[in-house]
This record gives sequence, C-alpha cells and structure tokens, in this order.
Amino acid sequence: MKKSVKIRVFSLIIASMLLVSALTVAAVLGSPYETLKKAAMDAVTYRNATVETHAVITVNGEVYEEDKSYYTNGDNSYLRYYFDEDGNPENYFYSSKNLDISRDITGTDGTQWYRACVKLDDNYNYNYYNNYYQNGISMFTPEDRDSASMRFMEMFVDLMVGDLKNNVTMSSDNGIRHIQGTLTESQVPDIIKAGIDVLIEQTGDNYYDWRGYVVDGQYIHEEIRINGGMKSVTKYKQPVRPMTAEEAKAWDNGTYDYNNNYYGIQWLDGIYYIGTSSMELVEEYTAPATSDDFDETRDPLSLPIKNLTINYVHGEAEVDSDGNLLYAGVNATLTVVNIFGDTNVIEVNGSVRFSDIGISEAVCPIPGAEELLTLDYMKNKLGNEYGSYGSINVYFTLNEDGSINADSVTTTYPGETERFNNLFDYVDDEEI
Repeated sequence: MKKSVKIRVFSLIIASMLLVSALTVAAVLGSPYETLKKAAMDAVTYRNATVETHAVITVNGEVYEEDKSYYTNGDNSYLRYYFDEDGNPENYFYSSKNLDISRDITGTDGTQWYRACVKLDDNYNYNYYNNYYQNGISMFTPEDRDSASMRFMEMFVDLMVGDLKNNVTMSSDNGIRHIQGTLTESQVPDIIKAGIDVLIEQTGDNYYDWRGYVVDGQYIHEEIRINGGMKSVTKYKQPVRPMTAEEAKAWDNGTYDYNNNYYGIQWLDGIYYIGTSSMELVEEYTAPATSDDFDETRDPLSLPIKNLTINYVHGEAEVDSDGNLLYAGVNATLTVVNIFGDTNVIEVNGSVRFSDIGISEAVCPIPGAEELLTLDYMKNKLGNEYGSYGSINVYFTLNEDGSINADSVTTTYPGETERFNNLFDYVDDEEI
C-alpha cells in the first residue's frame, strides 16, 4: 500500500516554520527589530556560506523523522553532504561550472565506484550550475534582495510578529547578540491559528491512496479517495501470471518483448507479474472512512488532521556585529487530533547554523578530479564518441590517496556487468 504522510508532515513543518519566523524576527522589534529582520532576510540570499541544519520530529516520545544537512555555497562551486539514519555521511554531491561528482554504486566485490558528469558546453554549464543557488536555505539570490517578493515577505513577517515582542529578551556577549523568546498556547496570535486551520482544510480533506494485491491469479487494484470523512473506492481486476526467470532477466536488462501479450507489469511481494489481458473495472462505492483505509502500519501522521494546537514554542537566534544571522533554532510542542479522534503529541526541534559567510568556496572532495577530467581529456578518452554532447557521465574508482584511478575511468556504468548477481539469486530454472 502506498504511504501518504508527506503532506501531513509538511503541514506541521509549515506551521512550525511560521512560528520560527515570527519568534526569530520578533526578537528585535524597535531598532533591534530591523537589525534582525534584515539579518534573516539576508540569510536566505547568502551566495557564499556554509550551512548546517538539523531537524527532529518525535511523535508521542518516539523519533518519527530526523534530517540533517551540511552544504557549502560558493561563487564557483557547491558541495552538499547526505547523511544516513544515524547521522553519518553516506554520500555527497559536488557541482562546479565544469563538473558534478558523487559517490555511485558499490560493486558486489566491495569496490566503491564514483560518477562524474563532465560538462562540455559553456552555456549548458552556467545555467546548470546556477540552479544550485536554490538549494537549502538559499532560496533567493542577492539580486533578489530588493525585489517585490522580498518586500512582501518583510510585510508578511511584520504582520505575523504582532505583539510577540513582549515575549522576547536579548543580551550581548563579545559582539554577538543572543535573542530568545517563548510562546505558550494562549499567546499564539489569531493569524497563525487561522493559517494552520487553512493548511488543515487544504490537506486533510483530500486524501488519495492505492493498494494492489494478487488473489487466485487476479491482480486487484484499489484506489481510495477520502474527502470530509467519506471514502470513494474504485476497484479494478486483471488476470496475471508470474514472470519466468528468463522473462525477468529480459525485463531488467531492457530486452523484454513488449509486443508479446503485454498488458502491463506488476511488482508485488518480490515477484514480477505479467498481465494476460486488459484491466477492467469491478466496482465503485462510497462509505464512511475508517483507520483501516490508511497505511496498515497506522503511522500516526498518515491520517488526516482534524485539529492542530500549538502548546509551546521556544526560539533562539544569534546575530554578529556585522548583522549576519549565525544561528536560529526552535523547539515546539504540538497536539494533533486526527479525524478519528486519536490524539498525538508532536515535538519539533530544528536548527540552522551559518559560517564562513561571504568567504565560502566549496572544494572538490576528490583531489585532482577537476584537473584530470577536463575537456581535452574527455576528447582524448572518447574520440569520436565525444561528438557535441552538452555533458557526459564517466565512472571511476579511487587510489589509496583518494585521487582518481585514471586506468578505471569508463563511460560504461559499472553496474551493467553485475546487475544480475544479486537480483536473481532466488531464481531457479523454473517459474518464479
């Protein structure tokens, strides 16, 4: 069954971020107000900065989702690290005007391969690279700072802050201004409450999910739409048979004959199924929604929200003597009631920290890569294959010192030579 929790989580995060913005900006009403508001607005236009973020959402005391990011924006390069569930770096993405690099497949023998997208056309390079100014906190460019959109944001923030100035304190230490404020349930401005109600109304009353399963040689496909507590179910069926091992290999390597009784392929419980005739409508009906209509794991945030109450918010910020926003953090507790009356307590902890503002420049994590993977190198490596491509992918391994093993550089994806090693271990000479 397909999960559908992103919208609900997004609604919670949006509601929390509204409060973060209000508290952070409210911290400096009067003459300090304009100082921190300017710092916050400048922060979303930083072109050169190193940014670290961390967010944790817990539901009823248990970690529901955790996200961590670390990236560097420079004038000529961008580097972002990706982390696993334990917060350890597991991959990265580096981009410059001539090169993209990231970690790629790990071979069955344990060999780690890397991928580089070598950009071979100047116009293509520039436009492609500039897209990365839209990553993370850097939602705008410095050129946008005096735009109508930014002015509207400032007016919106002013409206959101309201009387929250009375909940804020500020101190200074070695030129760093430390600002903090706390908001309780009774102090939440009406405009924020109204905004949350709008979000719930827009997302909670329009839910879509689907499920598929095979019974007695029939693939059953159900589509479920829920609006206002009522569900509409549309059910289809289709005769299917399991793929043979030979067909499964052909499907995976792209040589499957689509004209040979092809009515669609389904992947269920580790098995490929081939449709033997067209899918047909079985029934349609409407009935009251129940919690069983949602994900079988009963994810507490997968159910449409009926009410969201902000119980507590504490925000902190740091601004340096040059007016740069160095840190912003929030801790918020919310109570969520779903359409079936179940109550869940949500805690949101989030922070963002800026460093090397104005002087950051991302460095390629593979030493010597930019010097080796040049336009002339690609021409010599590919010969007639080079042609007039805007870019081309190459794959390689590393030497012990972390540099590229030049003998390993290839345009052939390394997984192609071993793609069946793990996929078909369970397949014998008979049908799956």
